[in-house]
Amino acid sequence: MLNIIPGYCTLCRSRCGTLNEVIEDHLIKVRPNPEHPNGKAMCMKGKAAPELVDSANRILHPMKRTHPKGAENPGWQRISWEEAMSTIAGQLKKFKNENGAESVAFGFTSPSGTPLSDAIEWLERFVRIYGSPNTSYGTEICNWHKDVAHRWTFGCGIPVADYSHAELIILWGHNPANTWLAQANAIGTGRNNGAKLIVIDPRPTPLAKEANAWLNVCPGTDGALALGLSHLLVERHMFNQEFVRDWTNGPLLIRNDNGYFLREIDINPFATSNRYVVWDEHIQQVIFIDSETRTEETLTPTAALEGDVEVTLADGGKISCHTAFSSFKNILANYSPENVSRITGISVASIEAAASMIGNAKKIAYHSWSGVAQHTNATQTERAIATLYALTGCFDQEGCNRIYASHPVNVVNSPTLMPKTQWEKALGLEERPIGPPSQGWVHSQDIWHSVLEGTPYKIRGLIGFGANILLSQSDTSLGQQALEALEFYAHVDLFETPTSKYADILLPVNTAWEREGLRAGFESSAAAQEHIQLRKQMVSPRGESRSDLEIVFDLACRLGMNEAFFDGNIESAWNYQLKPLGLTVEMLRNKPEGYDIPLEHKVRKYALKDQKTGYLTGFNTETKRAEFYSEVLHRHGYNPLPEYVQPQEYQRNDPDFPLMLTSVKSGFFCHSQHRSLTSLRKKASYPTVEISVTLADEEKIKTGDWVEIETRVGQARFRAKVEEKLSHETVIAEFGWWQGCPDFGKPSYPVIGEFSSNFNSLISGDSYDPVSGALPLRSFRCRIRRLNEFELVRRPWDGRRTFQVISLKKETDNVTTVTFQSKAEGFLPDYEPGQHVTISCYPLIDSEDIVTRAYSLTGPAFVDARKTYSISVRHQTARDENGEFVEGIMSSFINTRLQVGSFVEITPPGGNFIVPLNAMQPVVIFAGGIGITPFICYLESIDPDETGPEIWLFYANQNSKQHAFKKRIQELSSLISRLKVINVYNQPLDCDVLGEDYDRAGFAGAGDVDAHLIENNARYYMCGPMPMMEAISKGLQQRGVPAFAIFYEIFRSPAKINDDPSLRHKVTFAKSGREEIWTTDKGTLLNFGEKLGISMPSGCRVGQCESCSTKVITGSVQHLNNVEPSDEGACLTCQCIPAGDITIDA
Repeated sequence: MLNIIPGYCTLCRSRCGTLNEVIEDHLIKVRPNPEHPNGKAMCMKGKAAPELVDSANRILHPMKRTHPKGAENPGWQRISWEEAMSTIAGQLKKFKNENGAESVAFGFTSPSGTPLSDAIEWLERFVRIYGSPNTSYGTEICNWHKDVAHRWTFGCGIPVADYSHAELIILWGHNPANTWLAQANAIGTGRNNGAKLIVIDPRPTPLAKEANAWLNVCPGTDGALALGLSHLLVERHMFNQEFVRDWTNGPLLIRNDNGYFLREIDINPFATSNRYVVWDEHIQQVIFIDSETRTEETLTPTAALEGDVEVTLADGGKISCHTAFSSFKNILANYSPENVSRITGISVASIEAAASMIGNAKKIAYHSWSGVAQHTNATQTERAIATLYALTGCFDQEGCNRIYASHPVNVVNSPTLMPKTQWEKALGLEERPIGPPSQGWVHSQDIWHSVLEGTPYKIRGLIGFGANILLSQSDTSLGQQALEALEFYAHVDLFETPTSKYADILLPVNTAWEREGLRAGFESSAAAQEHIQLRKQMVSPRGESRSDLEIVFDLACRLGMNEAFFDGNIESAWNYQLKPLGLTVEMLRNKPEGYDIPLEHKVRKYALKDQKTGYLTGFNTETKRAEFYSEVLHRHGYNPLPEYVQPQEYQRNDPDFPLMLTSVKSGFFCHSQHRSLTSLRKKASYPTVEISVTLADEEKIKTGDWVEIETRVGQARFRAKVEEKLSHETVIAEFGWWQGCPDFGKPSYPVIGEFSSNFNSLISGDSYDPVSGALPLRSFRCRIRRLNEFELVRRPWDGRRTFQVISLKKETDNVTTVTFQSKAEGFLPDYEPGQHVTISCYPLIDSEDIVTRAYSLTGPAFVDARKTYSISVRHQTARDENGEFVEGIMSSFINTRLQVGSFVEITPPGGNFIVPLNAMQPVVIFAGGIGITPFICYLESIDPDETGPEIWLFYANQNSKQHAFKKRIQELSSLISRLKVINVYNQPLDCDVLGEDYDRAGFAGAGDVDAHLIENNARYYMCGPMPMMEAISKGLQQRGVPAFAIFYEIFRSPAKINDDPSLRHKVTFAKSGREEIWTTDKGTLLNFGEKLGISMPSGCRVGQCESCSTKVITGSVQHLNNVEPSDEGACLTCQCIPAGDITIDA
């Protein structure tokens, strides 16, 4: 029975509202819930949840290691939860008693981008009550700058951007299409309402390509750009002078002698208050202004914003002072458009155009994130961007960045839970006293040095909740050494990771769909903030897995924190949080779609008066104003003004490493995990690096080539993607690659060494941001080369290439195997079992129309010095609705008229139907008739001497006359000991012998699969008639096989198109700059584009591989044959026609 359960996704910051389809304890499908405030769309990660829940690679039981740390195989041994938890609790007690709680560090994965958000407050509560000031959060390379350093300007983290109502949207080092889909949806609304868009990013993201201005900043130079834009706003008087005068500390006087603000007590030692001082230009003397007791919003209009003055002090001496705004303006003088252009690589015209857009907009909404945070100058870059925003006055207003009200739930992770004496022991605090260590968020490098060197004290234990530190931080080798030397390490995760392989105890966590979760407020809008929801448990926990909350509540009670953790009762704990709202868990359970409790969302809250005192609220800064000049930074020895400091790695100016390496997060994966999920891996099969056209030409690199990136600390491999709009020196590589995808035939990668694809192994942490410790993950010097072992003669060619037919072989009366040989020099590229080529020729007599079809490749996938490809084609014949004989155009041509010596055009091998040679689970194959072809390739490619899971082939034919490859399959079966072949005939001939020619009569079906194969998570690969595959798939799912474990190769006739001559639509090919009229005789969009000579991506041409997926910029399309793309906003050009006038990205 189908149950549809409302919930929300936890796989990124967006927290998209979902509808979850569940049948018999299996999550079948996850789709967006348009009734949820964050439910307008959903990304591929969320849609892949069924694969995540029932992944065969998950950790399902508590385990302990039996082999030494550092061994490739940890020797995991299954243990009970009791043994695991008592061991962990015992070690935590021991370390705290012997060396203090600070001797234990904790590692948390990011709660903003993972399901750890379900538990983060309670994990922090546990750590603080336990007494450890050392948690590796990754905050210094993620959220710290936008959420904490922003406070030194506005007194809060960057508020939520109200994109929907903005006049101008600025995305600065932030790509919400990858990281925050609810924001992307709001941006779309804002754009539809007329908002302009500026994207500041080295990479031409999809949003950058459609922006009014894309500023392709050189990585790590964002601070110079922000200051340059501020310079133009100030120089051209395009800033909000009223806001700057009334609500920033720009008018406050600063002493020239010590750099601190001049205060009332400096002038009058008997003053009862210590107010700040401004200079009144009208009366030519100082006046004192209230901050804490301010009652008037407007500062006197004669208060000087600029200038130097001399003030008499209490002792009669005189002191020179200047305004904070003058200091800021003086800094800006260094950032002329010409100078900024030289630093950032952005043209002067683009800088000036962006400044004009900012200066002319009254409602500006912006966000910045990791693109700004992962540099050695991150703190000052954040300050530069924040002070630019302060110039606009666009703060906490509709269409700007707004501080929405939030529900008054009880806080459970207060810093006061841990004594100040423990906070002061945080690793790195002495070096970074106002950085993340001041909040107990420490740098992984400091943990490694503490473990290895005992400085300032020794870390003996580490408790990890999902943190894959070797893939997210720098200095991978140092991390490996420390993890190997660590006295005790317990880790909680879904999968075994390169980091967790060093654990002593490994605990299985469950997914968000296997547990309840509570959320009060969904951030992205006023409506989202009002929403409160208890996400229901939708399926039972897999194996013995538990939630993060269950684990930490259990551990807390074992360590004597029973009262603080409600005696281990999670529901009681949640009820405590909900108490101020008058809600209970039971009430939320009874309303799974959630409650919407109205909140009063006021604007400009800094200007509101406190009802009790009558004083204005102000900003939560020391001056109660937005701060251009930060006395907090000054007191700790940092520049109180924003400045641009060249990234430290660039200062090396090493000619051996002339390129600028930066990183990017793949939008298809959850940081360093989920690459084992086939639906996602099909979208991004290999670790990718983007390089410019000019760099590619210099290094003789083409898209698809394997290349090596080398830095002064390491090397790693990626597949190149040549990007036309990248600047020459910028190299952009994906991080997080290690995980294999056995179901899709993709390998895992080591985290370090020659064959690694771990971006972070390329980065050193010997330089970092002095305030926060941010690493140069996005600004490091490198060089790049095409790997020598990549044979250029075997590189895939572009487009079509001419081949000649060199042999024709009849497999049966109506099946012909064709072998083609290229006329070009060199050897041909290999392929993966199951992939196809497309064949183009002129099969119609008296017609010059070219026809293209896709066919699976036969023969071994890997051949030394390959010169040929082979396909096998069945002559397709049938009767139409009138009883007339019809036959396939291409199949009849190949079987009856194609001759040796004929020429055809062929595209390189491709496609996403791959039968894996490195499968971890049993492989079950169903082939119907000529559907055997991809599996012939698979069987021919298996090394008979290699061990592996069992293989079952159920091969359905009418009879021996139609039984293609019969003899060859018998030969392969005798060679491959783990292969079992079952031949099924549905119309056996009198001469067909049961037990010899075939194994049983009838139809191949799901009932043929032995129960042990289902129990062992077999993977199912099918190719044959669609009714056969649909029936088998349905039967398998009824037997408990998840849909994601079933893979199809589809043979489908070309899409049929209504021949109504009145249908005429304008198609704009945006990349090509072409506008053409489509009519029904032009075929699909792919056919139409190809006939026009437009370069169009394509693959299987039946809508399966999605190689032809193309973004629809405006308008809509009609997909044929019930085929839909998996990417929202895209179309499969091989299967669609325009539904009206459209613009596509081709």
